[in-house]
Amino acid sequence: MKKDFLIAPIIWISLLVVLFVVWALLDPETLIHNFDRSGYSPFELATLPFFAAILPFVWWKCPFDGSPRRRAVLCLMVSVVAFMAIVKETDLHLWALHKLYPDFVSEGGSLLPGLYKPNGDALGGTPFKMRVLTNGGVPVGMKLWILAYFGAFFGTFAAGFAYLLKNWVVGVFKLVPSAWAVGCFGASGVMVQIFDRLPAWLEHSFEKTSCAQSLCTVLEEGGEMMIAIFALLAIYLGWRERMKQQA
Repeated sequence: MKKDFLIAPIIWISLLVVLFVVWALLDPETLIHNFDRSGYSPFELATLPFFAAILPFVWWKCPFDGSPRRRAVLCLMVSVVAFMAIVKETDLHLWALHKLYPDFVSEGGSLLPGLYKPNGDALGGTPFKMRVLTNGGVPVGMKLWILAYFGAFFGTFAAGFAYLLKNWVVGVFKLVPSAWAVGCFGASGVMVQIFDRLPAWLEHSFEKTSCAQSLCTVLEEGGEMMIAIFALLAIYLGWRERMKQQA
């Protein structure tokens, strides 16, 4: 149908409304407890099956056209990104660095005291930052592991996106449903990044259990589930379009 391109935007708006309703109905402490518990809250655990489903689904309902080699490479790239998303959701990358370099990374995944910036200030936060890669006190092996993580996750995603960018832009203007699903996938990713960083940007305006903080939490964690949902939707719609072209 000519209006099939509206499927993804309607679902995106509906899911956003659901998240706002959940935020309005739950008090901040209950919401944060159920949405953000260092990867082990009920909602975070419920997100994992959606990402895991991408791995077999993209091979079963391959949305890409072209030669068998092209389809296999693109499906493999999607699988790598989905697997790395699971690694990120479960903090396996932080756990692995702690096991490999316990003198530099704590059990919780934070940098241990003792690493300093050039100006003498102690480094803080997680190891997956550019300032860690440029720090002379960090072992070379640890830097290589961090680079491998960035390459497998963000590098593979960026390479695939750049390769398919032209087709996606053309598809958006031609009202191709799968292209609009990819757009909603991207919008969900942008939403996650904004509401992940917003409390830090407005640090002095947020209390940990405030309504504003809980809204950021529900939109960030909800957005991560939406990323997986729209990845699955884009795969299905792309496969359906490919089948119609071959019919």
